[in-house]
Amino acid sequence: MGKKHEEVEFKAGVDPATLARLRRHRSLRPATVGRASTRRLVSIYYDAGDLRLMEAGLFLRMRRSGGRWEQTIKAARLALPGLQRVTEVTDPADGPEPSLTRISQRAVHRALEAALAGAALQPVCRSDIQRTTRLLETGEGRVELAFDRGSVSAGDVVDPFCEVEIECIDGGARPAWSWAQTLLDGEPVRLVQPSKAARGFTLAAGGEPLRAAVNHSNPSALGPQRTSEAAVEAMLAQLAHSIAENLYIVFTRDDPEGPHQLRVALRRLRALLRTTDGLLRKGGCDGMARRARDLGRLLAPLRDADVLTALLLEAGHDDELDAALCARRDAVRAEVREALREASATGFAITLLRLVDEGGWNPHGKSRRKRLRQPLAGALGPALDAQWSRVKRHGKGFGRLDAAARHRLRKDLKVLRYMLEIAALDPKAPPPDGLLKTLGRLQDALGVLNDADNLAGQRLTLDDPALARALARRQARLPVLKKTARRKQLAKARRAWGRLQERWHR
Repeated sequence: MGKKHEEVEFKAGVDPATLARLRRHRSLRPATVGRASTRRLVSIYYDAGDLRLMEAGLFLRMRRSGGRWEQTIKAARLALPGLQRVTEVTDPADGPEPSLTRISQRAVHRALEAALAGAALQPVCRSDIQRTTRLLETGEGRVELAFDRGSVSAGDVVDPFCEVEIECIDGGARPAWSWAQTLLDGEPVRLVQPSKAARGFTLAAGGEPLRAAVNHSNPSALGPQRTSEAAVEAMLAQLAHSIAENLYIVFTRDDPEGPHQLRVALRRLRALLRTTDGLLRKGGCDGMARRARDLGRLLAPLRDADVLTALLLEAGHDDELDAALCARRDAVRAEVREALREASATGFAITLLRLVDEGGWNPHGKSRRKRLRQPLAGALGPALDAQWSRVKRHGKGFGRLDAAARHRLRKDLKVLRYMLEIAALDPKAPPPDGLLKTLGRLQDALGVLNDADNLAGQRLTLDDPALARALARRQARLPVLKKTARRKQLAKARRAWGRLQERWHR
């Protein structure tokens, strides 16, 4: 008789060097029960030619381990970045060929037959991994820790990977989250890790190997949310995903969109926590906004270096000077990555994911629970009014604001924009499109002025005197520093500021 169970596991993608380092982690030996073991696992995934099982959320896997074959049906995959919950039915098999008749659970058998509708099964992809496992036990419960190194293939296309899996044995998901914090904090890991099946099916469909991609946190993509509770839950999940993925991009790639979108997601999180503070569990999110702010500040030098270097490279061409500018930017990138490691940025991302998974933000008190069941726009009204008052106060005498005051106002406007985007999730709220467009124009104009202020205020220096002189000449040619360009942007900003005050009809 086969067995059915819900597999709850934490997954993280790593590079080979990180995998080797984690296998030697000092916390493992004291908690290990028995001996670590290593074995080879070869798996073949089957589906119909049109991948109808996958479309139905079902996966059929044949796996060989130690000379034995087993057939597993995976279903009902619920996944956050990091944590995955999958219902599995596993039955012994006598070879690599699948058979529906050996499925021991009738409901799963019927679901598979219905999804296939008579279509024949065929191999789609395979995985071949070397897995080292340890059983770990603490006061919270037991987990199986697995270090995987191998590949997924479909035809001639091969996608190598390394990953860490922490599977819950008992104690619920808590010990898995705790071990994830212990092992992965400070490491450049991918918390948005695709499953082996997802990798293989992507290859089989002719796609490129699944790689991390810059994630744009966009509340409008969530669709209408009828209650405050639904909106907060959806926003937190989206932001946890975005922060986790973009942090990995910052650690592993030189793409300037990575730090930019990570800062955006961190700001959106702060705006959400500030806007909904009266709805959340008291103490449930303590310190999250402050940590998000601190991580955003650590990223600021890299964002500035990316923007300013791009502007300078566009303003001229000289191989030696361009190389020196890129080297300076790369040095800033290395410093920021090290600062993020020391600041436990990965640990913050895991903490946020855990908050979403466990519902640690959801209040116990009756009054807050009642407010969570109300439409979102009404619940956020006081916070929006307070932020608008702050914007008006800091924008007073707009035309006379100096660079520091404009920068402060720009940050306040960003928070206001994020709050409006959150409130717009309420399907009964007035569409804020006009306000958001005006805010966007104002932010864009202030952003150009901010870049100009940064360039004018920074005295970029290079050790070589000749290169330093070449840099000064190029910097002087930048269009953004021309007086006419500044006057143009200031005029745009003044018009948008006036229009914003006219449009504010709350």
